[in-house]
Amino acid sequence: MRKVFTLFTFLFLIGYLAVAQHIDLKQVIPVAYQGISGHVSPNGSCDSLNLFDANSWSAYYYEYRGGGTVLGTNNLKATKDATVLEDANYFDASGSNYNYLTGALVYFSFANSDVPANLNKDIILKVYTEEGNAPGTLLGSASLTLAQVHQDVLAGKLTEFILSTPITLPASKKFFVAIDHSNFSWSFKNHDTISIVATANHTTENTSFQYINVNSVPQWYPVNKFWKNSTDSLDVTLFAFPFVSTSLNSCTVLPVNIFNLGGTIKNYQAYLNWSTATESNNKGFYVERSKDGQNFTSLDFVNGAGNSSQITNYTYADVTLKDINVTTTYYRLKQIDVDGKYAYSNVLSLNLKDVAQWRVYPNPAKDIATVEINLETSSKVNVQVISRDGRIILNSNKGILNQGKQQVSINTQSFAKGSYIVRLTIGDKHFSLPMVKE
Repeated sequence: MRKVFTLFTFLFLIGYLAVAQHIDLKQVIPVAYQGISGHVSPNGSCDSLNLFDANSWSAYYYEYRGGGTVLGTNNLKATKDATVLEDANYFDASGSNYNYLTGALVYFSFANSDVPANLNKDIILKVYTEEGNAPGTLLGSASLTLAQVHQDVLAGKLTEFILSTPITLPASKKFFVAIDHSNFSWSFKNHDTISIVATANHTTENTSFQYINVNSVPQWYPVNKFWKNSTDSLDVTLFAFPFVSTSLNSCTVLPVNIFNLGGTIKNYQAYLNWSTATESNNKGFYVERSKDGQNFTSLDFVNGAGNSSQITNYTYADVTLKDINVTTTYYRLKQIDVDGKYAYSNVLSLNLKDVAQWRVYPNPAKDIATVEINLETSSKVNVQVISRDGRIILNSNKGILNQGKQQVSINTQSFAKGSYIVRLTIGDKHFSLPMVKE
């Protein structure tokens, strides 16, 4: 019987309170995955869970200074005899019409080994029921070799696991999707490097768990309970996207995998960008726009690559944005095949007010940069500066600031020359802008 966070478990966690101090946060390139949408059907019979939420996520992997990665293979034997066997993420499909699970996309930042024979070993995707707030009964699994996942990483693709037989979701529709890498290890003689991408710390509620063998006692641990110290914890969501469907035959893989639909507004023009991981008979994309997020009209058509097994990047500029006189504008793509079949991307919302309500100046900055914020109401404000390698080099909690225009100073004298990201959190909303130190 698997248990999670018992008193027995807590006694072992005492020895790990300093572990969180040995985590290095690394941002993945491309730096922001703005959603995944290769498995969404036009009639809503099939979807990828967490698809919409992923629009606001930035992608990170986490290194453990003792060796290896935090979410993946690592070496925890420096303090205790411990091995991470599986990494899992919790999902809740209750309230939906979805009854079946057919597979999942998983984002790996690394998948390799310095032992050639280990490339033939399997990485296993597992699906568990939810029991007692932890993974419970195994419902099904699918496997790929490390070599197959390694090729996806080299190609810049997410890895697709397909179950040989669809799984019927439990009555609660609450479940876990896990990556079992217990066939691999990180040690002095053996370096199997497997790393699973997750969100930036504290930007999402912790939904990730790990199955860890501590002193020969394997148990499931919430990540934020295991990777913690007296002042901080690791609160993340894994980049895992299970395919769910309303019937056994409704969730089929679409011929075009669209991801990274994102955009910015500058000078009242919207600049959209998106990518495809694979294309098969792709005629192209209709760029559609909406004032309310429900009723869309077509703006233009962008030709597709046709057939491709590599990442293909696309851009489009909406120069007529200023003419529609709305604060929030919604965009989506209608991908169409040469035979007329089509599918929609996720919906992207761009807000003029979000762009206008804050700025960073001077930019480039020499000694001092100022973050100017125009608050509609009194709000809790936090300012972070993040380096290009994903390190948070400044974290300034300003508490509750009054309504109106407020200014926060950033002392950049100790910053190395180069580019940074300023991340502003106002209440529960997050905004980011680039900043250059000259």
